Amino acid sequence: MDATEQYEKWKTQFPLCFETHGCCMEFGIQCGSGWFPLLERLLAKIEAHLAEKYAAGFRDTEYSFRIDQIKEKFGTLRFYVGGGDDQIFQWILDAETESEATCELTGAPGTLHCRKGAFWLRTLSPEKALEYNYEPYQPSNLI
Repeated sequence: MDATEQYEKWKTQFPLCFETHGCCMEFGIQCGSGWFPLLERLLAKIEAHLAEKYAAGFRDTEYSFRIDQIKEKFGTLRFYVGGGDDQIFQWILDAETESEATCELTGAPGTLHCRKGAFWLRTLSPEKALEYNYEPYQPSNLI
């Protein structure tokens, strides 16, 4: 399933998460499918949390939430939101941290790699790094 199809599925599966969204979500999900399982776990937690908060009367009052952007940046997941609370922020941090050890393309264990001869970082499995001409990231790769 590509990112566009996955985004459409998630909008139905997690309606509270995607009820409102920032303008950058018009571009959809901007990362590889290897991170879809960790994103789905994150969205499930946030959806349940929002349902609980909204049932307790926090909807449209002092508690609001929107997803602004979901993408890869500098080789790891970025999940930008407006609103939320400390619990949601911790889950987002956990997912972003998990992406540092998960191949963006396959979901297999991965590490940060740099494209040979360029400054393009991705978290990849050793097999995908070789296939796409990436080498393990070292700050000295960039000099």
